Amino acid sequence: MPDNEDGMEQECPDGEEEQMALALYRTVCQCTGSTVKKWSSGWHLCRAIKTAMLPFLRCSALFFHYLNGVPAPTELPVSGLSQIDHLCSFLSLPSNLLSIFQQNPQVTDALINSWCKHKDVRLFLDAERTAISYPRESNKLIDLPEDYSSLINQASNFSCPKSGGDKSRAPTLCLVCGAMLCSQSYCCQTDLEGDDVGACTAHTYTCGSGMGIFLRVRECQVLFLAGKTKGCFYPPPYLDDYGETDQGLRRGNPLHLCRERFKKIQKLWQQHNVTEEIGHAQEANQTLAGIEWQHL
Repeated sequence: MPDNEDGMEQECPDGEEEQMALALYRTVCQCTGSTVKKWSSGWHLCRAIKTAMLPFLRCSALFFHYLNGVPAPTELPVSGLSQIDHLCSFLSLPSNLLSIFQQNPQVTDALINSWCKHKDVRLFLDAERTAISYPRESNKLIDLPEDYSSLINQASNFSCPKSGGDKSRAPTLCLVCGAMLCSQSYCCQTDLEGDDVGACTAHTYTCGSGMGIFLRVRECQVLFLAGKTKGCFYPPPYLDDYGETDQGLRRGNPLHLCRERFKKIQKLWQQHNVTEEIGHAQEANQTLAGIEWQHL
């Protein structure tokens, strides 16, 4: 009998998949200390799980497609729970996803206990935070002010966190999280895996998994970093009334945010092309390879 996508399909008797869903549900309730809700059947629980999984599977399929270039199956339905079998096949997953939890019970039990004890899960169970919903909003860089003088004022009020309140000589703004850092200064150097690195390089490993995008405020210059030894400078998204950048702030003309330029930087970040951009810049300008990027 074909599925009715409005949720009116005929209830089926509990089978292996439904029994797995009930068993997993009881295990999760036991690990979280939650009250076991009485479901009218495993079919209803299984359907609720599939409905909750479907948006995540769609996002996973899109990511897999753009990562590997594998085309989606032509028979993939536009909507409805019947998508799940096609998505699982596309992602090389078993059509009965709950069977994954039966393959290695010891590992499964350890994982479930670990998940249930996670602080974010506890906050959700205590109604102190909401659950993650899919599709999630795309990450983006921080919002920048229209007038560059706002950033200059912000940087002028920034003090080095390790020098007892002295003003930072090279304030640098992380465009990923908005943190202001004291860059290119010995006072804020730190040890990272046995190497002395600057504040920006150290920040990339906590903020961007070794990759970072920064705005050197007093130079009006964008800095790309990848790892400890690779980096380049990139034109800033701020232009004067003549449509020109002023790296180094030598001309002193008022600067305003160019949204098209900022979108280009954001696109490089979203598409993971920052490292590639650094490679192209260093090939075109060999002097960049000699800069000790790890000290920035």
